[in-house]
Amino acid sequence: MMASSFTVQSVCLGVLALLLVYTLWLMRSGRLNAHVTVRWILAEGAALLAVTLWQWLPLFGFTSTLGDRELLMILAVVFFALIAFLILDSLVRISTHTHQIKLLTQELALLRERSESNTDRH
Repeated sequence: MMASSFTVQSVCLGVLALLLVYTLWLMRSGRLNAHVTVRWILAEGAALLAVTLWQWLPLFGFTSTLGDRELLMILAVVFFALIAFLILDSLVRISTHTHQIKLLTQELALLRERSESNTDRH
């Protein structure tokens, strides 16, 4: 492995490690849901593994024969697909919670109405 490749790999591993620590800190501080945290940690772990095994992955052996533009296009599409999956998963959970909040609000309004009607009788 060339010195510049080693430098790029080291920087990538450092950035991914910082992202992993930040994700864990967000979960520990209660700002990130455990369900979402697990997905992000799995994605970050896969990225760490991919960067660590960079030279032995078949994708990079194939892309070494491609030009710079094709390689960047492949990496951009893979990155976009990963981010889109994580965002869509979070949006599904947000939608589910929004529906549950709507139902709970309606039930609370009905309970208040019943409570007020019971206090008016007495």
